[in-house]
Amino acid sequence: MKTRKQNDQSNYSALFEHILLLENNARKEKRKSPTIAEISAITGDSEEHILECMELGKPNDFNILH
Repeated sequence: MKTRKQNDQSNYSALFEHILLLENNARKEKRKSPTIAEISAITGDSEEHILECMELGKPNDFNILH
């Protein structure tokens, strides 16, 4: 069970890094950050999956307190 959780985390992390790359590229080109819908179209993932990755794909160093 732990292996599946680690695999899911790895998938979230990989997409999260892709999202960060898209945002950094937009920033360098002095454009607005892409919307969730635009990121979804670029990556081919659902908007829901994009949002999950943005929440769960952060490395453990970025623990957020609620």
